[in-house]
Amino acid sequence: MRNKNKERGLRRGQTIVAERERAESESERMLARKKVQRKHVISVLLVLALFLAIGSLIYVGVTSMVREKVETKTPVEKYEINAEIVDETGGGQISSRIREYIGRIERDFAALGYEVKRVVLPAGMSRTLYVDLEGMTTYFKVSLDRDTAVSAEDAKRMIDYLKEHELQPEYVDVRVQGKGYYK
Repeated sequence: MRNKNKERGLRRGQTIVAERERAESESERMLARKKVQRKHVISVLLVLALFLAIGSLIYVGVTSMVREKVETKTPVEKYEINAEIVDETGGGQISSRIREYIGRIERDFAALGYEVKRVVLPAGMSRTLYVDLEGMTTYFKVSLDRDTAVSAEDAKRMIDYLKEHELQPEYVDVRVQGKGYYK
């Protein structure tokens, strides 16, 4: 019997009932610790969820305020087109984007002292316009991808160059920024 008690880990004066009570109390402590740990994990997750909810509400509020400010501060400017528009593409309909571009380029040429007489939408060239100025035989090829003010300034520089050198080309290409080609 002594060997059996040693195998079970019992000490002298210890009974099997006492060993069982000790094992049960350790088991209860482990369960209590697990409950505390679960409560801790749940509370951490709840705090994180709360922070995420508050953060998303703040983000939505800030973005909507910014959007409102941008929408209210950016007036939609309408450009009146005085030039003749010739559509060689055969589409029949000119998009609002192209109409806006034509109105802006008219405004930018007018600011430089030139009047746009005619704008041609050439067949087979979707991103290019031909701009005829009043009193000039030379027309200008401009790109819809470039800013109208930059294109008008490049055209003005080319006009000055052509006058200085007494040249009368058929057209001037100002589709590349800072460069002008004539033929």
